[in-house]
Parts: sequence; structure tokens; C-alpha cells
Amino acid sequence: MSEGLITALIAAAVSAIVSLGIAYAQLHQARVSQSIQAQQDITDKYNLMVDYRLKRPDVLKLARLWNDQCYDLIYSQNKPDGSDWAIYYGYVELVTLYCSAVLYAKNKHLIPDDLFRAQHEPLIRLLLAEHYPIFSQIIKQDGYVSEYLVDHVRSLRDTGWDWSAAHKVLVEA
Repeated sequence: MSEGLITALIAAAVSAIVSLGIAYAQLHQARVSQSIQAQQDITDKYNLMVDYRLKRPDVLKLARLWNDQCYDLIYSQNKPDGSDWAIYYGYVELVTLYCSAVLYAKNKHLIPDDLFRAQHEPLIRLLLAEHYPIFSQIIKQDGYVSEYLVDHVRSLRDTGWDWSAAHKVLVEA
């Protein structure tokens, strides 16, 4: 082999290694950016949920009183308490959005597992227990909540977590 060919091959190899390094750094930076965005989205949803609850503290009281007839009250606003139940339902939607955002980020490895286990997972269990009466109706396969939430509840049950009992503990407290 000629000296010029060897030099060209070495230059091409070095160029390829540098290009791979740059591509890896760009991929890593994009992943970090996605993670930061996901965590900000979760924080924003959490803040909305807390703000809503602070402005309408009765949502926790309503959580204990939910039953099948509440849908009728929501959809026929001319009945007494219909707007209260619509306000509660709005809060449940915020809780659902928060839980789904966290579980999506966990599934896509956009939040660290230790952060999920230490902060978000206990809060999700609390929210599920607080709102068991409505969530037990809407968290089901082919229902209206994300599959991430359906799968998470199934996983919790498989590990022996009884959200009905957890709800009773909160109601009796």
C-alpha cells in the first residue's frame, strides 16, 4: 500500500470516529432535553392540580361521596349539585393527566427510577386511593384513561396493593 493511501484511510477512520462521537453527543443532548421537558411538563401538571385543589378544597370531600348518579348530575346541569360534580370531575381530569404524564415519562425512561419510586409513585397511589370511587369506574382496559395508568393500577394490584382498602383508611381518618 502506498503511503498516501494509508494516510487517507487513517484520516477517514479518524473522521468517522469524530462523526460518531458528535452524533452520540447530539443524541445524548436530545435525550437530556427530552427528560428536562418531561419533568417540566410533570411539574406544570402537578402545579395545576394543586392550584385547582387549593381554589376548590371541596374536591376531596366530593371524592368520598362519588357514586354512579353523579354522572347524571354532571350531564344535566339543571339538577342541584351538578356544577359541584362538574368541578370535581375537572379535578379528576387533572389528576389523570398528572398520573399519565408521570407514567409516560417513566415508561420512556425520561425520569430516573429512584425519583419515580421516591416521589411520584407514592403520590400516584395517594391520588388513586383518594379518588377510588371514580377511578375504580374509569380505570379499565379500553376505557377513557391512558393505558399507562391502566397498566400501573394492574401492576399495583398484582403486588398486593388494595386501593379500595387504602381509600377506606383515608375516609375513616
